[in-house]
Amino acid sequence: MTNQLPIVQVRGLHKRFGTVVALDGVSLDLLPGEVHGFIGPNGAGKTTAMRIMACVESPDAGDVLLDGTSVLRHPEGGRQRIGFMPDYLDSYPGVLVWEYLDFYSRIAGFPPERRVERGRDVVDFTGLRGHLAMPVEGLSKGWKQRLSLARVLLSDPDVLILDEPAAGLDPRARIELREMVTELARHGKAIFISSHILGELAEMCTAVSIIQGGKLVTSGSMETLRNRVDNGRRVAVRLVDDVPAERRRLALLLAGLPGVTGAAEEADGATFTYDGDDSFRADVLVGLVKEGFRVGDFHKSSSSLEDAFMAVTGQPEREG
Repeated sequence: MTNQLPIVQVRGLHKRFGTVVALDGVSLDLLPGEVHGFIGPNGAGKTTAMRIMACVESPDAGDVLLDGTSVLRHPEGGRQRIGFMPDYLDSYPGVLVWEYLDFYSRIAGFPPERRVERGRDVVDFTGLRGHLAMPVEGLSKGWKQRLSLARVLLSDPDVLILDEPAAGLDPRARIELREMVTELARHGKAIFISSHILGELAEMCTAVSIIQGGKLVTSGSMETLRNRVDNGRRVAVRLVDDVPAERRRLALLLAGLPGVTGAAEEADGATFTYDGDDSFRADVLVGLVKEGFRVGDFHKSSSSLEDAFMAVTGQPEREG
């Protein structure tokens, strides 16, 4: 994937709403087959950037290129190849699910035989077949999200922009959404997805961009982001005996060791970062055993997406 050319190039987006600066020079790349997470605090500019990328809104300055062609100057081509799923589904009183999908397949301009074929594929992929005769308004949040995704997929876009698709979903629906997103990326679609649920993004994303105050703080692969936090030198220590006093003692001991740059108590032990090589890690393990710790696991670990977010923005992410 690293040798691929970007399918989407966002370049220098600026956007103001009155005196409020929503975007301040945002630039990033999106690759084919990539699930690219877009995270930031509420009001950071995520939705504004996504709406511009989807040709729903215009920037004050900057551009969005799709295979090198500006979608802002040629929005028709952009709308054909970029599918946008907002964080809500409009109200459709009295409309059945199959009527909703049929309406949008007609808008996509498919001939009748192609409409039937594409509709069948999308319904099967999203699992909506048993809900086609239901009113849209009667669907649960999870099924409304599936319907919204189905509508986006009808035109078979190359790029999917999903704004908070997991918001309000129960755990099972989140897992099923993640599986669908991963499968779409496996078939080569570029997916740009925002969420406040960082654990969900960490499970599916191969790249991430973090935005704060309208400015892009960082953008790149998940590995690059995590290495920015701990330089690839992070170790998780799990104790056989999960005793709070032992966890605290472990974290304090690690924090005081020369060469350890940081340590934190965890649910079943502790983690630490260090400035050294493999022999340093081996010496630490030997020292822990000598101090009487019953070490059940000792392995290299990566910072979580939450850790990375905290490190580059200086604040916790909030859900909702």
